This record gives sequence, structure tokens and C-alpha cells, in this order.
Amino acid sequence: MTATKVARPSNRVVQRVLTDGEYVVNHSLILEEGGPAAVRFDVWRIANGVVAEHWADEERWLSVDHSQDKEQTRKIATATVRTILVNGETSALDDYLAGEAYIQHNPRFADGVSGLVAALTALAQAGITMKYDKIGQVVADGDFAYVRSEGVYEGQPYVFHDLFRVADGRCAEHWDVMVPQG
Repeated sequence: MTATKVARPSNRVVQRVLTDGEYVVNHSLILEEGGPAAVRFDVWRIANGVVAEHWADEERWLSVDHSQDKEQTRKIATATVRTILVNGETSALDDYLAGEAYIQHNPRFADGVSGLVAALTALAQAGITMKYDKIGQVVADGDFAYVRSEGVYEGQPYVFHDLFRVADGRCAEHWDVMVPQG
């Protein structure tokens, strides 16, 4: 294989770069007018200071479906947080989450209801409490809803930021950030 020179398109924003021996990986967002259009991974093998091989793939960025009823989305996301995380009613997981098709973008929890149950069980067995006390802001747009809550994690006050994508009346995907309240 011959060495190639790879140009960086101006619409690519590198999120992180990993290096390991002769390999370099870029994790990027491909931007179009209005925001991200795709997520991309580039893998290069470097030999003698030049690119010897290159592989790349990208997948469409999941954008907001504005045709969905944002008030219904808000209602579902709020009820999910209130029922499961504030009230602790884990028996209702299947009512609010998309079963084993539920996608969890949190590296601490596996996908599916079973992944969430396993993670919550492991936290409890380790004596770690995670309890949402109150819901603050809820912002909905199309099939996405953001919920900001306050509560306790490991005995300390925390702020919980949850983003849900709603499909077929249940939360289908979840992204979150949790930070000490400061």
C-alpha cells in the first residue's frame, strides 16, 4: 500500500485523538449548517513518519425530529425521571424505558433495562446511594427532552443533567452528566 496524504475538511471538528504505537485515531464531528451531521472515526497507521494506511467511517448524527409533539415528549421524560429516579419505582422501568432496546450513552451503565438494573444493584451493593430529590428545569424540543434535577450521590449534593430521546411513548435513548452541586 502506498502512503497517502489526508486533507482535513474544514467542517470536521476533532473531539479527541488517541495514539497507540503506530496507530492514530481521531473521533470527530462532521458539521453542516445548523450543527452536527455525522460522527466520524479515522484510523491511521503511521510507518516511517508517513500515513501507510487509513480507514474511516461515519454515521449520521441523530438530530431532533421536530415533527414530534414536544409537550408529549416533555410529559414522558418528566414522568420517567419522577417515577424512576425521584420516587425510586424501579418496577415501572418497562413502562417508561424502551425495554432491552433502551440505549444508554453513559459508560457506567449498560444498555437495556437489564443494564440499568444491574448498575443500580451494583451501586446499592457497594453502599452508594444515588437519589434524585427534585426536578428543576425541563426543556423539550421534538423527540428530545432535557431534565435538570438535584439530589444526592454518595452522600453529597449533586446536579443531574439527563437528555432523553423519546420514541413510541417511552424513553429510547439517554445521555447524562452528573456533577457535585457547587
